[in-house]
Amino acid sequence: MKILVVGAGGFVGRHVMAALAQSGHGAVRADLRPVDCWDRPEAWEAQLKGVDGVVYTAGCLRDQAGGVSDLLDLMHHRAPAALADACEARGITRLVHVSALCGGVSAYARSKQAGEIALAGRACIVRPSLIIGVGGISSRLLDRLSRLPWLPLPAAVARCRVQPIRVEDLAAGIVAALASPRAASWTAVGPEAATVAEWIARRRILRGLSPARQVELPDALTRASARLGDLIPLGPWCSTALDLLAHDSAEAVQATPLDRPLRSAMEGAWA
Repeated sequence: MKILVVGAGGFVGRHVMAALAQSGHGAVRADLRPVDCWDRPEAWEAQLKGVDGVVYTAGCLRDQAGGVSDLLDLMHHRAPAALADACEARGITRLVHVSALCGGVSAYARSKQAGEIALAGRACIVRPSLIIGVGGISSRLLDRLSRLPWLPLPAAVARCRVQPIRVEDLAAGIVAALASPRAASWTAVGPEAATVAEWIARRRILRGLSPARQVELPDALTRASARLGDLIPLGPWCSTALDLLAHDSAEAVQATPLDRPLRSAMEGAWA
């Protein structure tokens, strides 16, 4: 099959491209600019010529970038909805939309939920928990924290339960879902859930290091640092990241599109 990948340059998109090639499929990078035209179905028509399916992996953490405002709703809701309209107009039934297993009331969470509602019954919706693998911002951050003898974490983040999935398994599952038009949606969680602090501690043990001393950061300092991250986007830390890491991202393990068990989050590199 010839598959269009939207967001092919991102963390998940790169692995989806590799998994498609490994499975013998043709992978095509979406090239549609500017981004603020993505919410018009007619803008996708040229991109969809000759393709058999589409994977939408594009996303962002911040609500404004490159002069485009309301970016979260555009990327996570309006754009995939317009793409679904364009796919239906061309008779393309293989559409996988990568959303997120997240809670909270942030603009990020609301935009993800709106996108899922807009695509319900029109696409295979994949909702991953924390994604672990080389090139991932979250796993790189956790890997760096695992090196520290003193572990400074906000209380809500330390207690947050996540169920990491390896990016390689996520990408392979997405490719497997493409084989079946109108495939069932998938809550993509790994085989085990634990708190963020526990995952960091396990990573530290694998390094052969003694347990770190955990330091609970004051709420006021945490919120101030997140707001600073909003103003100075030098890394992933911002108010959206704080909100996401303050809410659990875990569910009961369910059937996956793969014909094999998912690997442990500890199996493989993190950074």
